[in-house]
Amino acid sequence: MPGVIKGLIFINGDKMRKLRELYDENHLKLILELYAVYLLGFFLLEKRDVNYNIIHSSLDDKIPFVKSAILVYCAWFLILVIPFVYLLRKKSYDDLWNVVIPMFMAMFISLIIYIFWPTALDIRPKSIEGNDLCAWILRRIQSIDAPNNVCPSIHVSTSVIIDHQFRRTSLMREKKIGKVCFCILNIGICISTMLVKQHSIIDVISGVFLAYIIVFLFNKINR
Repeated sequence: MPGVIKGLIFINGDKMRKLRELYDENHLKLILELYAVYLLGFFLLEKRDVNYNIIHSSLDDKIPFVKSAILVYCAWFLILVIPFVYLLRKKSYDDLWNVVIPMFMAMFISLIIYIFWPTALDIRPKSIEGNDLCAWILRRIQSIDAPNNVCPSIHVSTSVIIDHQFRRTSLMREKKIGKVCFCILNIGICISTMLVKQHSIIDVISGVFLAYIIVFLFNKINR
């Protein structure tokens, strides 16, 4: 796996320069285009009729279902936007590049894994009780997001990568409180995926493992 990821990450210097020149005037265009391609691929895979491999660990049965954790889970959608908006506003384009590229590498590598190894969960509660906000959000998310294509968890891998890379940007190096808060938030997001039964602990561990392989190889090659 590390060898495959290294091959996917490696782009020779000339191609990397050309790619950066293409988007140097509009980095937001790059981000939006990659998000669009990713979402298209993700939802196309969701529509497939295949035999899924059920992911389950005995530890999943010991982890409680906590409705309120959905609020932390949804913070993932914010960290997919806020760091990039911040770096764009500060015109810190090198830092932006170093966060965006490995994050999308995790997304697309995961989609490739799902193609050849489709996975699914059977740990979601049969019904979500209550009319409170958390219950409503959970029902909405589960109606949109089928429990398929879960391992490795994209929710987790992208959170870990954004946390790892963003906290090491030139703009964040001296902001110790900000870095600690951002790290705690991302740890909470990873844990919340299990508390709301969106992911098995196996998905989470796999997502963390994938994330650190990518950032290690990306940063090594980038240097």
